[in-house]
Amino acid sequence: MRFDGIVLPDRIRLREAVDDILKGRGGVPLYLSLLGLLAGFLAIGCIFLLGHAHTTNTSDLVPWGIQITTYVYLVLISTGCTFVNFFGRVFYEDDYKPFASRVMFLAILTALAAFISLATEMGRIDRMYYFLISPNPASPMFWMSVWYAADVFIIVLEYIHIRRNRHSRRVMWAAFFVGIVTYGTLGSLFGAVSSRAYYYSALLPIYFLFIAFLTGSALTSVVVAAGWKRAREDGSPAPAFLTTFLKIGLGLALFATFWRLMIGLAGHVTGSEVFRLTLFDTLFFGIFLGVVVPFLLLLAIRGPIGLILTGLWILATQFKARIDLVVGGFRVPVFRAYDIPEVVRYTPSIFEALVVVASVSLVAFLYLVCDRFGLFETVPGKEA
Repeated sequence: MRFDGIVLPDRIRLREAVDDILKGRGGVPLYLSLLGLLAGFLAIGCIFLLGHAHTTNTSDLVPWGIQITTYVYLVLISTGCTFVNFFGRVFYEDDYKPFASRVMFLAILTALAAFISLATEMGRIDRMYYFLISPNPASPMFWMSVWYAADVFIIVLEYIHIRRNRHSRRVMWAAFFVGIVTYGTLGSLFGAVSSRAYYYSALLPIYFLFIAFLTGSALTSVVVAAGWKRAREDGSPAPAFLTTFLKIGLGLALFATFWRLMIGLAGHVTGSEVFRLTLFDTLFFGIFLGVVVPFLLLLAIRGPIGLILTGLWILATQFKARIDLVVGGFRVPVFRAYDIPEVVRYTPSIFEALVVVASVSLVAFLYLVCDRFGLFETVPGKEA
């Protein structure tokens, strides 16, 4: 079945998949993601109806919490998938081609889920049209919005080209460079906050791009290795480019994390003591658990199982690293007064935690449903 040149699953396959899901044969991950989706959207409804003051633990001292963290985490995964698509096409075209539509579909899903998490933090999303009628080109936030819209458009276009089997190198290169500009701009949005020593750095845009490649490679490895293990029960090794991308990503993450820490520890600007306060978290969670352990997992456990475990480990530890980055910037208050603590603490509320659950569950549920529908299966003579 085709729609405007795009290969779609036939109706019989769709009907069988829907029947399986309704009759409880969809698999545990699918139903868990559906449950998380329902609970998460219930929490999102409470946030909009009751207001942030009654549902979130953000404040004047910590204005950015786990919702912004989730947004940053997911958009970096999204552009990381775009990077994987680009480098896979350029250097490993034959090995990568069967997985191209899966990777770009995940890029779209994670970008969508990221925006949902961001929307719960914005409050009055009904006023977003002011962005169009009263733009502020001097603000990095304005350009972040412009490039984010361009990025979503170009990755959707790339996905459509893949499904039509009309691969365009121009679109591929455009998606790659728009991703660099978009999330380099996101990094500059943080890096330009001179009042926060933990953010203020020209290195942060580069750090974001390196982490994006690592997390995008991790998600790709989980998805591809899981499908490979299910389809090939003979234990044949998964595509080698997955391991290569993960090793490169881990090396880049180590480089950026280490030197960001060293520069911060050597600095003597106001607020730079935050780097000493977060030293253990950075060394233990960011470097040891986030880089060293997954590298050892890659060496110790071969095959699809090793890729799945390593990818999941990286995704989990990088989420912790994103929390430390976003929330850590507010640990030392800018203004000191008798009623303001020397070190600010933040713990997300249950509503904020469920926003994370909703965002992750949305990606998992839509991917699993589309996979069950056969949307990513190879069509003879076509790309998958």
